[in-house]
Amino acid sequence: MAPARLPVVDDDPVTAEYDVFITPDLEEQIYLLQCPNRGYKQPYSEAAFQKPLDMRIKPKAGFIEMDVPMHVWANFDKKKGVEWGEAMRKAKDDGSSGFGLAAGFDGGAPPLKRSGRATADQNEDGSPEADVEHLLRRFDDANDKGHVMNKQTLGGQILKDEARKPIYMLGAFRGKELHLTKVDGIVQMRPQFHHIDALTRVDRATTRREREAAEPPRTTEPRAVHQTIKSTTEGDASNNQENAAAFLRAAHEEPWTKMKYHDEDTDAAYAAYHERLFVADIEAAPKLKSSMTNEQYLDAISAPRVDPSGRSKKKPLTKKQMAAIDLAEDESDVPGAEQAGPAGTAEGQAEAGAEQRDHGA
Repeated sequence: MAPARLPVVDDDPVTAEYDVFITPDLEEQIYLLQCPNRGYKQPYSEAAFQKPLDMRIKPKAGFIEMDVPMHVWANFDKKKGVEWGEAMRKAKDDGSSGFGLAAGFDGGAPPLKRSGRATADQNEDGSPEADVEHLLRRFDDANDKGHVMNKQTLGGQILKDEARKPIYMLGAFRGKELHLTKVDGIVQMRPQFHHIDALTRVDRATTRREREAAEPPRTTEPRAVHQTIKSTTEGDASNNQENAAAFLRAAHEEPWTKMKYHDEDTDAAYAAYHERLFVADIEAAPKLKSSMTNEQYLDAISAPRVDPSGRSKKKPLTKKQMAAIDLAEDESDVPGAEQAGPAGTAEGQAEAGAEQRDHGA
């Protein structure tokens, strides 16, 4: 009676199969924007009443910024909102093109202009405290006229592909098809503290203006120029500083390029999704062929083979050497074979084969 055969149970069964397609390169750049300080249940969208107001990019310097609205009627410090909003307005009105690293810290911003007349939003004494109190009493009107910081800026630097780094792709499903599109860069959009930079700039400009008004004008005197020779370490540090200064200068000089934002639920967003993230003609799509064997592929995706002992890699035994060792082991089982001792006997061959196995050919 034949024994009953138990059914084979697969611990990891295949549940679905998909045909994978890779979309062709696009003229547009595709960036993955991540918001690490925001929960996935709170997207910046029109449905959440926080649709982005403005988006801009500096493609050469590699920065992206996005302005999103804030709710000024709930959990909002109106006084701080007026102070920071006024600082932002004054700094921009007096020539500041931007703030933070994306603007090269605005190193070329001119000093704030001194206005000789009071604005319509100032009290009679024209002091900053009176200005803030005046705007707080007319908060609705101040908010409509741009005196309140009622939006938050998110931004980050574009992390592009590098050698020996993972390549990220976007996947879009269509039936039994999976279409992959290469991501040109990843940006982590974090809150930018431009309002703090603006407030600091206004305070410094005011202090400098008051000091210049109190001091007599200085005459410029010629100064001697000294040339020094730096060591290698000092030269490397100097080169790093020069490279950083050149980067900040280039970021400051590059203007922002404005982009048009389409909400995720709009027809334009769906049209771009179907047009750019899928292969149009799957029948004419070229087939992918691997130039690697299975062993080469496993070596490419695996960690390098390293002998922890530190010994050099030994050559494997040949078939002839292995046959000699097997023959020696078989003859050693014959009675009296253990008495033979010369190198040409079975015992000698077995010892030679064992030595070869330990020390290599």
